[in-house]
Parts: sequence; C-alpha cells; structure tokens
Amino acid sequence: MAKNLLILFALALILGQTNAVINCDTGIIPKLVPCKGFIIDEDATPSQECCVGLQMLAKIAAASQQDRKDICLCLKTAMRGSRVDYSKAKQLPDLCHFTSFMPFEPNPDCSK
Repeated sequence: MAKNLLILFALALILGQTNAVINCDTGIIPKLVPCKGFIIDEDATPSQECCVGLQMLAKIAAASQQDRKDICLCLKTAMRGSRVDYSKAKQLPDLCHFTSFMPFEPNPDCSK
C-alpha cells in the first residue's frame, strides 16, 4: 500500500511539473545570461553554459505552443533596447545544436 502511494505521489509531481507556468525572471532569463557575451559581440563563441541553457529552453518550447509563445515574449522584452548583435544571435541554433524555437530578430512574431 505504501509503495502504491509513493508511486502516485511521484506521478503527481511529474504531471504537475509538465503544466507549470514559465516564469521569465526565474525560468528563462537565468538560462540566457551566459549567452550575453556572445550576443553582444564580446565573445567569439557561445559558452557551454549558454548552449545548455538554450537547449533546455528549446525542449521546453517544443512541449507546447503556449510555452514557445511565453519564451518568445520574454526574450523579446529582454532584448528590447539592448545591444544584441542579431547576426550572431541567429548563429546560436547551429553553434549550440538545437532547433530554434523563435526567430532571433529585433521584433519577432511570438504568435506562432
């Protein structure tokens, strides 16, 4: 009986995590901070931490259209007014080996 309760508790935790709301300040931005040096043209290549963070976001974005939209809107807001080199930002999917979850451009369309 105790084993069954433990299994049900574990499943509840897993299912609860799959539908969690994505928080821009705590769930997205910290994964992108390591990319700053590359996208503002200070570093020649993205760091391993940058690539890992982007790969994690790509997996989250692949889960649902709403997750993609939330991530896109967060990034759009974060990049507004910053000195992002968009030609370098567009290289991130290839350099970090992930499927792009949004267009890396000054004003991306986050509705898709």
